[in-house]
Amino acid sequence: MDVFVTRAEFLEVNCYAVRAEGHDDAIFVDSGFDCAPGLDEIVDEENLVPRAIFLTHGHPDHILGLTNVLSRWNVPVYLGDTDRYRLDKPAETLSPQFAQMLEPLVKDWSAPKVNALIDAQTVEVAGLTITAVAAPGHTEGSTLLRVQADGEEIIFTGDVVFAGAIGRVDLPGGDASAMAESLRAFAMLPDVPIYPGHGPGSRVGHELATNPFF
Repeated sequence: MDVFVTRAEFLEVNCYAVRAEGHDDAIFVDSGFDCAPGLDEIVDEENLVPRAIFLTHGHPDHILGLTNVLSRWNVPVYLGDTDRYRLDKPAETLSPQFAQMLEPLVKDWSAPKVNALIDAQTVEVAGLTITAVAAPGHTEGSTLLRVQADGEEIIFTGDVVFAGAIGRVDLPGGDASAMAESLRAFAMLPDVPIYPGHGPGSRVGHELATNPFF
């Protein structure tokens, strides 16, 4: 598999494009505000044909680029079922301080249609097999995305697990107990590369050995 990344300016969200070896078809993972030009550049340089967008969770910094991305590529969008409400009024799903910051970014926002992802659901697209692993705690619908092709696997962790850290649980919809259970589930995953929503990548095994939250 090939993984390409561009970083959205707002809160430096990692937005990914992924393709299976030998394929031009690809998927996007997360859609941060102003990520469309970076994804456009990747698509042009790598001759990709986007086929779907998968969102790790519904926080505004991961979804506000959808309008521009979908205006370029009319593809289906997938999001954890219990986070879908967050697309209706993104600025209202965070703290009051964040809401004030987001107001200029959401003034022209219109929620797109999204397809629900539920735990253990599998989607086959672009030569890839994407399996959803429900991982609540950061948000109710946070989802680990296990992506497989030709015997290779990688995992997109969104804001559940970062290199050396984990996601916040103190925002609306956060739940420390649920996060603890999600981390236990993460610990059972194979030792493969992980691609988080912010910061550098890592591996499952490295995080289990060095991340102080495990």
